[in-house]
Amino acid sequence: MISMWCCSSINFMIINLFVKYIPGSEFLNLTILGFAEIFANLTVGLIFQKVGIKATYLIGYGISIAGGACLIFQNRFATNNLLVATFVLIAKFGASMCMCTCQLSTPWVFPITLCGTAFGICNLFGRFSQATGPIIAELAIPLPMEIFCGLAAAAMILSLFIKQSQD
Repeated sequence: MISMWCCSSINFMIINLFVKYIPGSEFLNLTILGFAEIFANLTVGLIFQKVGIKATYLIGYGISIAGGACLIFQNRFATNNLLVATFVLIAKFGASMCMCTCQLSTPWVFPITLCGTAFGICNLFGRFSQATGPIIAELAIPLPMEIFCGLAAAAMILSLFIKQSQD
């Protein structure tokens, strides 16, 4: 679970900081980020309730990869602000969905007696790993989005091994 928190935290930070390098209006991109996060936080609970932990992570990381992969090639369509904003929306929606799923799924993965401790430890590792986000976001384009997609793909595979607590 710690790996899920770390990958989600890093990706969340990368997309938030990388937005200043995305072509188009910075204000439009930041507005899109805000709406994507609100929408992801509102919908992730419904998705989680319907399909469970593993599928929610798979959906979230899949959406992140779809948006991030398109942003790898952002310079090819830099003149189309609407298209770039759509890719930012997709990547941010997936990253926010995964971050929210980390919060939602921790009580389902750990027994109730250990849940508070698990939250603290996972959050600690997630926050420390999040410190690499600014470093990654400042790398030469398209490397930040390649790392973003790589982390999402790794976490997607790791999510298949999550076991739900019987408690």
